[in-house]
Amino acid sequence: MTTLTRTAGVRLRLQCSVAILVSCCPIATFAQDITVLDLIVVEGNINDTSVQTLSGGETVLLEGEAVSDSYTGDVATALRSVPGVFTRSPGDNPAVTVNIRGMQGLGRVNTMIDGIPQTFRNMSGHGGSYDDQVFVDPGLVAGADVAKGAVAGPAGMGALAGAANFRTIGIDDVLDGEKRVGGMLKFSAGTNGYGPHVTAAGAMQGNFATGGDWGTMLAISGYENGQYADGDGTKSSEYTQDEPLTILAKARFRPSDALEINVAAQDYNNKMFPASSSGYIWDMERQSVSADLRYNPASELIDITASAYWQDFSFDFPEGEGRSSTGSYIGREGTDISKGFSVSNSSRISPDLRLDYGLAWSNNDYDVNELGGTNGSGELDKLGAFLQASYQMGAWDFGAGLRYDTWELSGEIPETVNNLTTVVPLDNSGEELLPNLSARYHFSDALSTYASYAKTMRAPTATEMFYGVNGNAHTGGGTTIRVNPDLDSEKAETFEIGVNYATELYNVSASAFQSNVEDFIVFETDSDNTVRFINVPGKTTLRGIELAGGFETERFFGTLSVTLSDTDQPASQQAGGGHDQYGELPNEYLTLDLGVKFQGDDGRIGARMRYVGDSVVARYTSFTDMTAMMIDKPSYTLFDLYGTYQVSETAELFASVENVFDTYYVEANSGDTSLNGGIGGRGRTFTLGATFRF
Repeated sequence: MTTLTRTAGVRLRLQCSVAILVSCCPIATFAQDITVLDLIVVEGNINDTSVQTLSGGETVLLEGEAVSDSYTGDVATALRSVPGVFTRSPGDNPAVTVNIRGMQGLGRVNTMIDGIPQTFRNMSGHGGSYDDQVFVDPGLVAGADVAKGAVAGPAGMGALAGAANFRTIGIDDVLDGEKRVGGMLKFSAGTNGYGPHVTAAGAMQGNFATGGDWGTMLAISGYENGQYADGDGTKSSEYTQDEPLTILAKARFRPSDALEINVAAQDYNNKMFPASSSGYIWDMERQSVSADLRYNPASELIDITASAYWQDFSFDFPEGEGRSSTGSYIGREGTDISKGFSVSNSSRISPDLRLDYGLAWSNNDYDVNELGGTNGSGELDKLGAFLQASYQMGAWDFGAGLRYDTWELSGEIPETVNNLTTVVPLDNSGEELLPNLSARYHFSDALSTYASYAKTMRAPTATEMFYGVNGNAHTGGGTTIRVNPDLDSEKAETFEIGVNYATELYNVSASAFQSNVEDFIVFETDSDNTVRFINVPGKTTLRGIELAGGFETERFFGTLSVTLSDTDQPASQQAGGGHDQYGELPNEYLTLDLGVKFQGDDGRIGARMRYVGDSVVARYTSFTDMTAMMIDKPSYTLFDLYGTYQVSETAELFASVENVFDTYYVEANSGDTSLNGGIGGRGRTFTLGATFRF
């Protein structure tokens, strides 16, 4: 939520070898600005992040350079080092699905790239799932912000469990300080299927003759990943392929100190072959355009932000080159078009009271051809308005807010009467009032505790309401219609308590939450004995404990994150067959990171332990009887090494070893594809890279 600045605030140094911020509090802020030094230092209002939590807990920032330098460019593994956050990331598919506190897929977590919601999903098996699939080149990631629980402002519209925003690099990431023209080149390569990764960017900036300044940037990035071996030496398909190419352009205009306008355009292309999970070549393209505005004159009552976006994600299954040249889904194609806008304002009514308010609208139009399997075409409109208040009274910080979210879902279904088939329009709608309350008490500048309550809502999607309109070969109904025009939205009530302690040298945070979800949506046999997506009666309860800590001295650094979860949830009747990959969190998982500095802070060497406890995966029994069967996945422990060295002001080297002991493991929450083919997670992998600025 929007917060009030405490003039006597403490400086939060959240020491993290991978630049994870684990202890930012949204109700109290600490000084004025965000500054990036040799580690991330937050000295201010988290309004500078792209997503904000209303829970009273932490907003987490992940630095893009940490992903490439110490995580081998693996965004998913980096996200899993955040307490309460996990991903679904099959080994043969570069898509990342963000899981927050056991919730994933279908917009339960609003996952964005530069503020644009990523809503693409490929239903009905063959590499599909009803999870939202996010494709992002790690070479272009400048950072990722994660908010758990209720989310403030436009990003919280329709989000049930949280939000994550991947921020791409901009002008300031390429140019250093007042430099007018410059460039950046990043290169890495490795073993075990990790091919060359290259990112090249150039930028320039200048001043207007009438005052103010401008800047532009162009970046091109791509990589080649292929066949890999797991810890037992078993290799993935020889046709494993992932070769995206992304073009990114940005422009910034600041005609005055009060006004800033940013414009961005992106084109992502990838022809990949997820051999284990799909058996079909995927040809994909994502094109997007966005514009953001901030107007902040010398007024306590006006601080306006506005944004608008358009995105077109298209995919098809073309005929393969001896790999997927036959099959019922050859020729499948579809488009997922999204557009939206938002406007909000912050007003400081008094030194102790601040109001944030605004509205947002989004439209998601999904359209597939007749070969689209069970993908259902349809259009979802969402509209929301919000008001948030922050009040400071002595050692107390209070937050209270109310948002109104409404949605409408529309589409068409074929209807046959007397052997005559016609197209019939079908629509559904809903609305909710969603309150939130929070309070924080400061025992000292370093120690505080908080408690919060929030209600959130997720609207059903076209995938759920219009399931099966295009046929479903795997559930015995090539033309069977299994729509549900009566689906209701999912609603969650979340309670959270926590404590934070932070000084210049170290920090510790702990939180506990419980979410009670009503009308949870699963694919199940309805009361009329027809299989469709339905609302489960009663409440689904998810709870957990999240712990985080870190330290940094002149010589050593380290972080620890621990998640203890109980996020059992209803599994769809045909879970594991593409209809529901079942995103339950492992019972417990942790990341321990320890390292040492040398030559001042020019060099760093770190070691990481990743432990993932027991988990389950949904698996269908057969194509004729796809009753969900839960398969236990054993726990595993992995060790990584990494190092960075700042050779000069313009050159940095980095290297890493993933899975040092070449351990065989089956990755949690990766679906059942690893069980089918016997291929485990990636074995020992060496990478070496460099970043040059000129």
